Amino acid sequence: MIRATARVLRNVIEMEVGGETWNCAPVAETESGGLSRRIALLFSTRYETTRTSDGGQVHSTVTYHPKKDEILIQVGEQKWRTKSTVFGPITFDYGGAAYTITEKLTGKFGVLKGSELVASGELLFRTAVIRDYPPEMEGFLANLALGYLIRTLWWATLR
Repeated sequence: MIRATARVLRNVIEMEVGGETWNCAPVAETESGGLSRRIALLFSTRYETTRTSDGGQVHSTVTYHPKKDEILIQVGEQKWRTKSTVFGPITFDYGGAAYTITEKLTGKFGVLKGSELVASGELLFRTAVIRDYPPEMEGFLANLALGYLIRTLWWATLR
């Protein structure tokens, strides 16, 4: 199971991926220091993940682009990008196959490869959970869960 939880007061997202802990911290787009940097971090849509097994090295970067409603995942030199349409599902390509994410108003969603359900999940205000996924997709889906949570937090700040 993958669980991403936003710790709003600490401005981080903690993830449990299998038995490992990932820490996700926002990246400010500005280089200025002090209070302006802290405020920029509160509204950041770009997070870097570190895994306990990597000794504090940046494992991946996940960015949400609100204007395009798109999540960009980068692990090393590999990049994946979700695609959204106004009223359609979110799609992405992974491992040479096309996937679709179907969402319900309840926060539940499914990841489909063609018509086959490959993972299911639930998105709440500060938590994203993904279950029942193939082991080879665990790292990618963990980053996708982070992107979904960044997306939710960003849209919640507009209310």
